[in-house]
Amino acid sequence: MSIGQALSAARRDAGLSIDDISAKTRLRATVIKGIEADDFSLCGGDFYARGHIRTLAGLVGLDPAPLLAEYDATIGTNEDGPATTTQLYESEVSGRAITRTAQKRAPHWGMAGAAMVLVVIIIFAALGLTNHGRKGAPAQAAPPAAAVTTSAPPTSPSPSVAPVATAPAASPIATPTDVAPSTAVAEVGVHIVLVVTTKKCWVEALSSTDQVLYQGVLNPGETRTWDDPQKISLHLGNAPATDLTVNGVDIGAPPSKTAVTTISFGPGNPLLAQG
Repeated sequence: MSIGQALSAARRDAGLSIDDISAKTRLRATVIKGIEADDFSLCGGDFYARGHIRTLAGLVGLDPAPLLAEYDATIGTNEDGPATTTQLYESEVSGRAITRTAQKRAPHWGMAGAAMVLVVIIIFAALGLTNHGRKGAPAQAAPPAAAVTTSAPPTSPSPSVAPVATAPAASPIATPTDVAPSTAVAEVGVHIVLVVTTKKCWVEALSSTDQVLYQGVLNPGETRTWDDPQKISLHLGNAPATDLTVNGVDIGAPPSKTAVTTISFGPGNPLLAQG
């Protein structure tokens, strides 16, 4: 049974139509039909064809390894140069190591943020008690001053009394509650912005549950944005032609010895994770 026949049979057994597969993978229906007919001319090259085979096999419950081996033995031309299985595996292991480092270091940022919030609360509470003690007595004397201003000309000294009466309206204890969310939000979830710069790049983005967030070829100048509460993994066919901004930090092109790169990011500062 050929590659296309195996994928087609598994798809039907899973109760999925070609349109269902297209919606889940964002591949065009014509590309999927061509693959099931063992026509890989619409894939754009061996590297992309292997990626499509791996994605389709995963959706219909097949092991992609035998299909990829058959493709390399019967169809593949190795025209993609460094895009080998070994390099993909090494890149993915490197990306996972970066993610684990980020997850280990992230709690230190959370603890530091919590300590800063606690210090701010204590300072504002102390200032609030001091200001309250200084301004409490003049506030009680305000009514006589108001009575004087009703009969005095516009040059009455009442403006010097007015700030004393209005200042206690601001509650110093409420201020720290405005500071806390900005620290917490910076440590929650993963936000990635990818921009393709000089050449086309095949991109696959996976969520923390291995759901395909995006898969396809992006042209120079195109941008994609993804969010996930825990982790986002990127498979890049031409990593030097991309620019990444992760959790608000511009890291440029991801570090890699090859054009084909697999890299993952968790919450927190990605530069610390890579350092």
